[in-house]
Amino acid sequence: DGYLFRHALLSEAVYDDLLPGERVRLHRAYVDALCRADIPGTNAELARHARAAHDLETAIRASVAAGDDAASVAGPDEAAQHYEVALELLAERGPVDPGSDDRTGVDVIELTAKTSEAVIAAGKPHRAVDLVADQLRQLPAGAPDDDRARLMLALATAALVSETDVSALDTTTTALDLVPADTQSPLRAELLSVHARANAMHGRYDAAVKAAQKALDAADGLRLTRVASDAATTLARLEEHAGSPEAAKRGLEKAIGQAHADGDIATELRARHNLATIHFEAADLDQARLIFQASAKRAQDVSRPWAPFGLEGRVLAGLTAYIQGEWDTARSIVDITTESPPAYAEAMLRAVEVEVAAGRGDRTGLDLMPRIRLWWERDAMIGFLSGGAGIDLHGDHGDLERAVTTHDDLVDVVTRMWEDDLFRARTRLSALLIGQLANAITRSPSSDHPALVAHGDHLADIAEAAFSLEMPGGQPVGPEGVAWRERAHAERARLHWLAGIDPPAEHELVTRWQTAVDAMQRFGHVFELARSRTRLGAVLRAVGEPAQARSALDLARDSAHRLGAEPLLAEMRGLGPVSGGRRRRPTRLDQELTPREREILAVVAQGRSNAEIARQLFISAKTVSVHVSNILAKLGAGGRTEAAAMARREGLLPDDS
Repeated sequence: DGYLFRHALLSEAVYDDLLPGERVRLHRAYVDALCRADIPGTNAELARHARAAHDLETAIRASVAAGDDAASVAGPDEAAQHYEVALELLAERGPVDPGSDDRTGVDVIELTAKTSEAVIAAGKPHRAVDLVADQLRQLPAGAPDDDRARLMLALATAALVSETDVSALDTTTTALDLVPADTQSPLRAELLSVHARANAMHGRYDAAVKAAQKALDAADGLRLTRVASDAATTLARLEEHAGSPEAAKRGLEKAIGQAHADGDIATELRARHNLATIHFEAADLDQARLIFQASAKRAQDVSRPWAPFGLEGRVLAGLTAYIQGEWDTARSIVDITTESPPAYAEAMLRAVEVEVAAGRGDRTGLDLMPRIRLWWERDAMIGFLSGGAGIDLHGDHGDLERAVTTHDDLVDVVTRMWEDDLFRARTRLSALLIGQLANAITRSPSSDHPALVAHGDHLADIAEAAFSLEMPGGQPVGPEGVAWRERAHAERARLHWLAGIDPPAEHELVTRWQTAVDAMQRFGHVFELARSRTRLGAVLRAVGEPAQARSALDLARDSAHRLGAEPLLAEMRGLGPVSGGRRRRPTRLDQELTPREREILAVVAQGRSNAEIARQLFISAKTVSVHVSNILAKLGAGGRTEAAAMARREGLLPDDS
């Protein structure tokens, strides 16, 4: 009853040899046979043969059915492809004249909404926005209000899960005006639910609660389980903004269970994400990471790994592991070696990878930056993750100019996107850059110091202004925000101290850094806690508190070694002798030199000048000069090189000096 080919190339050769008319007639024969069910086949096969037979109506119907088939077995990528083909064929066919028979039976508005949903689930939310917006532009001016409102619903839904210049709130507001408020309908219930989410995104919490409650009431009356779950999730999340985080957790846990029972994957993932975020913002990192990972696994289990909130679950699970100091685990979570994610998803995951690379001083992170940079305009989160890492990667390799450029570029991008140059992430970004400015002081000529200090002061003022932005619902800033604000204050004080320009008093400097350490410890950021402790240790040594300095530096060194944080270890080595390592027997030099003199001698052995030693040890160059003269006199050394050699010979210097 048919033919089998020994090799696909033979099939292609026979097919290519057919005359144009023969080819079309054979495809038409297949269409007829598949439509009569004379031969087994799928809707996808029918669509392919119908397109080749130039039977547009059959091809359109079959493409939609093939998309439905793929969607029913959790294949959003394939579903999106079939739906887009159907939309393309509908555009090729053109509009149907009024009164004529449209034998496809396809509702273009419904098809557009299904296509958008599939494209979003496939991890391409920006394409979904563009697709629906294009269909909305093509809608005739005299189209029914319901048709326009349905497209606006799809557009707002896509806009809520992507960075775009389309305002979900403006879109739902306009759409609701098109749907009569005096009658309950599924369309109005859906619009109210999305309108509630849009209001919440803009911080309009009272309006969000009202819209969500109306949506929930309408959904209950019309038995719209998915709309009810979506509205309930929004209401539960708003409990936190009302100052009841525990009530929010309970509500979200209930919403997760209901959405799971209803098979509403999109709402379930959103509820899981919101629940994890509440734990993260309270610095309950263990629980946050557990829920983020569960969300990512749930998305993977239903073959939607790149869908909104599933992808974010994986990204934030990796970020949380990074914050907790489990860097190898973080890299394994975001590893895509055996996967082929959409470009947007890849950029999100690579951004976390760059964070780890920055902490370890791995220059391969810089190789990843250009590709990730392309996505800053599409998602600010990608910029915040990779931009902060870029500041450290460039700064730790001595390229302050590139560190500053990275910071300024990111701020410019987000300012254009959000039409506001002040946003919360600027507190963290400013703190990181002020730290790099302070590090640059030790290798910069004194003539550059006033400009570096002025730049740091400007950044510190911005950090404080960003921190002071009103929180949603008037809530206090969480542990993460507080930690970075205190870090910015401490870095500013360090910058002034190292430059010798309006330096803070010793007790103020110590207090600033101790406060920064305490705040970072409450947040639980292992690497940044170690970095803060390192700088606190340097300050404590400078003010004559060696025991406390050793304690802070020992803790920092243990963390840095475990993490493989080479830039931080290098910073500690630059401070001179550190505690730890093998014990040595006391020598004549131990008895003749004071602890401070031994510390300075260790830095002299590294070939540093008096000015460099002064900046490194937080003391004046004049004080260093006095100490060096005393050291040479006590040792009877003819110069700095001979003094260093004597110290090494008697084992006074640590192994890495």
